Amino acid sequence: MRKFLLASAAILTLAAASPALAQSKASADAAVGGTVGGTAGGAAGATAGFFLGGPVGAVIGGFTGALIGSEAGVSTTTVDYVERNPVEPVYLDGPVDVGTSLSADVNLYPIQGDPDHGYIYANGRAYVVNMSDRRVVLSPGYAIPRRTVDYVTKNKSTSVTLKGDIVPGYKVSGDVQLAQIPDDRAYSYVYINDRPALVDNHTHVVVWVGE
Repeated sequence: MRKFLLASAAILTLAAASPALAQSKASADAAVGGTVGGTAGGAAGATAGFFLGGPVGAVIGGFTGALIGSEAGVSTTTVDYVERNPVEPVYLDGPVDVGTSLSADVNLYPIQGDPDHGYIYANGRAYVVNMSDRRVVLSPGYAIPRRTVDYVTKNKSTSVTLKGDIVPGYKVSGDVQLAQIPDDRAYSYVYINDRPALVDNHTHVVVWVGE
């Protein structure tokens, strides 16, 4: 049975010569009885995320981070499939949460072995969707493309000095100027204390911190 980590303080470090990830965690097992569940809309807290190689590519590191899920639960094999079969991410206007109904022009990808659910990668996260009514029922974590991290690390912005432990889950105040990332509407970035930090555009929450 897969264990999915809900980290209250998680740090992802991108190694220079390896895609290996290190993370510090205070975790809870979110997989109970072969299902993944949680409180609908429960997106607060730390988010570590996972990486995609290239525009789609192989997933590195698995799902960790803030789980947004249905109380009824979704099979861990379904989440495994979504993780192992990344698709081209899209951007949807407005927030996406549990219960959000996706319009007919949003392409849902089928999940092998689970005809009841489909999935998308959108607005920086992966989402599991009911095929019957196109409503979002689960988001197991952030989807951070490798190309986004590459851009942030290669294009240093002016560093700001902030107090506290700058880790995923840290909320950046509105007076901190964020730098844009070409062709990525989900994230912006800023260098904090000389370290790159990727920031969710909707929430201003840090989802990745580099070295």
